[in-house]
Amino acid sequence: MVASVSLQEQRQRQQVLRPTWLEIDLSALAVNVGELRRRIGPQRLLYAVVKANAYGHGADLIAPAALQAGVDRLAVAAVSEAIPLREAGVRAPILLLGYTPPELAETLLEYDLTVSVYETRAALAFAETAARVGRPLTVHLKVDTGMHRLGIDPAAAPDLCAMISETPHLNLEGIYTHFSTADESDKEYTRKQLRYFNELLARLTRAGCRPPIAHAANSAATIDLPEAHLDAARCGILLYGLSPSDEVPAPPQMRPVLSWKARIAQVRCLKAGESVSYGNTWRAPGPRRVAVIPVGYADGFPRSPRTWKTVLIRGRELPVVGRICMDHAFVDVTELASSGVPVNRDDEVVLIGDQHGSTISVEDAAARLKTNNYEVASRLMARLPRIATHSRTS
Repeated sequence: MVASVSLQEQRQRQQVLRPTWLEIDLSALAVNVGELRRRIGPQRLLYAVVKANAYGHGADLIAPAALQAGVDRLAVAAVSEAIPLREAGVRAPILLLGYTPPELAETLLEYDLTVSVYETRAALAFAETAARVGRPLTVHLKVDTGMHRLGIDPAAAPDLCAMISETPHLNLEGIYTHFSTADESDKEYTRKQLRYFNELLARLTRAGCRPPIAHAANSAATIDLPEAHLDAARCGILLYGLSPSDEVPAPPQMRPVLSWKARIAQVRCLKAGESVSYGNTWRAPGPRRVAVIPVGYADGFPRSPRTWKTVLIRGRELPVVGRICMDHAFVDVTELASSGVPVNRDDEVVLIGDQHGSTISVEDAAARLKTNNYEVASRLMARLPRIATHSRTS
């Protein structure tokens, strides 16, 4: 029989197994869910978007914690993201937002997944398999109102909606669209998309085949466009306490859920002119002390052309130097050493998060990398241990 271990013991073990890790603050997650629920009200459904391993946060941690905090349903991109959740015991409805090949229909039924449809041929193929298995398949109709990614044109949607409604082995539970510019301050195009969608819903209501769940609001629209809340909201980036964009910042009540930390593996003393890492691209301008940290581009710490630039050690923001390796990076800690602050193996390094009053946020990293916070978080690799934490949020 395996003895139970405390959260602290779990954290210590994970940090020994891999001395770089992500801390996932489930108390902050609960605060964020509560704020989203306050925004949309108790009468609407709240979908937590946990695709891309919950935007890098770890879907196995985030999904059950979000449901416990008050989320009603989950959404992912693909079947491969949904199956591990089901196998981990998650029983809440899971909506697949992306393309699902019709040949996966039996898998959808086996794992009780809800599929997005936007083509007649695919809908018929799903229906055929569902009829053969003898179990109805739940679907949501995906409508393209201007994103021009996946979806059916609003003009063609009523016919497909009617066909699905009349097919006994398809359960048309929902209909939705996705906004392309809701994270911009100018909401003209978003309101245009919403108008197209509402006009379609009105036509479907008159025809008697409006699905019971209509949803359009992503994170940005959830906080900036209350009229888009409809029957449900799908929230991703805000769930994790991150801003949809600079123009649509996260409400101040929300808290970042993720921190990224490591421990120093070795501290090296370099002479003037000695180099660090592949290609000898950085040479010490004088006597320098360089800390090696067990973090590399295989963890999501980019090699080039733009880098993280700095990390935190003992609350000081210190420069990353040399080329990032697959498993290691290098930090010039001379400033600390010269001021009499010791830097030793196993000292904590913060890549994302707070340390002694200093902060490097996901948004800070995104600005340095010339990308957005979605990409920074979602490309944090699976080999990074995710450790659940609980902060004081009051």
